[in-house]
Amino acid sequence: MTANLKTLCIQTIMPPLWYGIAALCISTLALFIAIKNYRRKAGLLIRGGFSIASGIDCNDKYVSNVLLENLKDRPVTVFSIYLRIGHNYYLEVENFEETPLLLRAYETYQKEYGPIQFYGINFNRMNLSSLLDDDSVKKRLVLSTSDGKYIIPSGIPRWNPISDFFRNHMTAVVRPVHITYNGKYVGENIKYVIEICGENEETEVLLIHPNDFNIKKFRNFSLTRESLESVALLNDHLEEQIRNGRLICKSFKVHDVNEWRQRVTEFYTAQTIDARYYGLLRYHIVGRLLTLYSDRKLKAENAKRRFRIRPVASTALTPNDTDE
Repeated sequence: MTANLKTLCIQTIMPPLWYGIAALCISTLALFIAIKNYRRKAGLLIRGGFSIASGIDCNDKYVSNVLLENLKDRPVTVFSIYLRIGHNYYLEVENFEETPLLLRAYETYQKEYGPIQFYGINFNRMNLSSLLDDDSVKKRLVLSTSDGKYIIPSGIPRWNPISDFFRNHMTAVVRPVHITYNGKYVGENIKYVIEICGENEETEVLLIHPNDFNIKKFRNFSLTRESLESVALLNDHLEEQIRNGRLICKSFKVHDVNEWRQRVTEFYTAQTIDARYYGLLRYHIVGRLLTLYSDRKLKAENAKRRFRIRPVASTALTPNDTDE
């Protein structure tokens, strides 16, 4: 009787306990989601980055690139972008007062800028190059927004394999070399590009291979082996098809891809390198050791070169050294 009473008491107490734990978990989860949604929509959170460049086109350093990223689920209206240099200089990068920039939710804005004439303040010129070039002077992007002044707290982390190369010379940055025409990529095996202008002013671009006489590239006729031997013969062949009514168009133009290819490849005159696989240990250990050795050797050579070009005291006669 006592055991049955004890079991009945446990069965009576346990369900409310489990219900309470489940309700607490659900409430906590709901509170977490509510806080996260509030933080996602409330306030501003914008990351940004900028680049400072110089060149032969102007004497001053200038902001060459700005990148903004809205991390909130709400749009932001931007009226101006400034670069704060130190504590008191605000360099205007771009002004959107007439047409404000609407930075939508999770949207990224990027803009390139070119060389300048000079910097002006009131009716005076100002030289900012020394401050822009000084890494010890803190620089921050500042936005004029519909919510007021906003100082971008953090930059957008960027990575470039060039930085890995300077730490390990076994790192190779390989870039594809493209030829494009009217939005179409022209591959290495393409011989001609035919641009056809239809009667409705629509333009069509055809890529022709050397062996396209084996397939039907046009609806009413085919190319011949002889027509693909030169641009002139291909022009003659297409004009003949127009006269015979097999090609209906307003005009056409044949481009020799070899001429484009020669202009692109004139900088790549060295031998072709076959890529080799380097294992983990060879890349991280051997490559790093060879890089340290190469850097030391380069520093020693630079030191010797500086010693050779060190100016020697002049032996020219001065007015006081004239013969008596």
